[in-house]
Amino acid sequence: MLLANSTTPHCDNSFFYLTGFAEGLFEHSYLAAGSDGSLSLLTSEMEKLIAEPNAKGISISTRSPKKTLTDELRKLVGSSAKNIGLNYSELTVQALQGIKPAFKASKFIDVSEPLRRARLIKDEFELELIQRACDISSRVYDRIPSIVDRQGITESEVAARMGFEAQKMGSGSVPFDTIVAFGKNGAVPHHFAGPDKLRRGDLVLLDYGAKCDRYCSDVTRTLVFGRSTKTQRDMYSVVHEANEMGIDNCVVSNRGEEINSKIGAFLKSRGYQVLHGYGHSLGLAVHDDHGLDDNPDYLKPGMVITVEPAVYLPELGGVRIEDDILITKGKPRVLTSASRELIEL
Repeated sequence: MLLANSTTPHCDNSFFYLTGFAEGLFEHSYLAAGSDGSLSLLTSEMEKLIAEPNAKGISISTRSPKKTLTDELRKLVGSSAKNIGLNYSELTVQALQGIKPAFKASKFIDVSEPLRRARLIKDEFELELIQRACDISSRVYDRIPSIVDRQGITESEVAARMGFEAQKMGSGSVPFDTIVAFGKNGAVPHHFAGPDKLRRGDLVLLDYGAKCDRYCSDVTRTLVFGRSTKTQRDMYSVVHEANEMGIDNCVVSNRGEEINSKIGAFLKSRGYQVLHGYGHSLGLAVHDDHGLDDNPDYLKPGMVITVEPAVYLPELGGVRIEDDILITKGKPRVLTSASRELIEL
């Protein structure tokens, strides 16, 4: 198997899954994984500084300006390889065009599906990192009263403050652009934090995460700045109930799409429109695999998924509550501990 990174953001998370490198970009690097379990890395002199002290049993070589990529890849993989697995889901066309001349007699096989399935089941090391990221996100929410501290503060400033708090607590970076949506903006599921200012009575939707050695958390909470209205409380109550129902159904006897359908049916029964799926796999990427809505597979122990029911009213905003859930042989384990009760600031 040959994994090829291009330039950021087109770097393959499976490259880091196999190497375990917690830092570095490794642009234009190649990783060969032999059927005997061996790993060989072709990288730059710059990334070698990270690779060498962190490479556990990985053979490392560096790119040379005196050699062609074809020659280097043949040395890395072996020129007689009959079958070479490529991760088509993460491979750029340009990278593929660079690989082809080196292995004209080889057959290329798409290994994206077995890689996907392997990454779905987390080991104890991965779960520890995800739990750390979840703990940081939960603690950031505890700090929200001191972050969303005044009328007139902008969405962008709240997002920046949340990211700063997460990094102070040990997050390497934010895994995605933090969503902070005041008032009507909350009815746009992927609203970008901007210059809009907080007003008394606004719903405040916060969708954010933390990252520990590349492993992510993904949390959403919604609160009210000021006294909540009956409509806002009703919205929140519906989503809170849907969230609990979704979590309770995260068991090995259910398929992802079944959980999504149950949540959607419940929200429809309460008069709300379905705009998106209500969860997804979580790991090295925030959307590490299928969403719940297009996942026909049964859940398995070791999977980590999110449950994120939501309702939206364009004239008022949105309410979304998202938690990160570990699938076990028994009851699901909620990895996020941030309060799910309605907070009025």
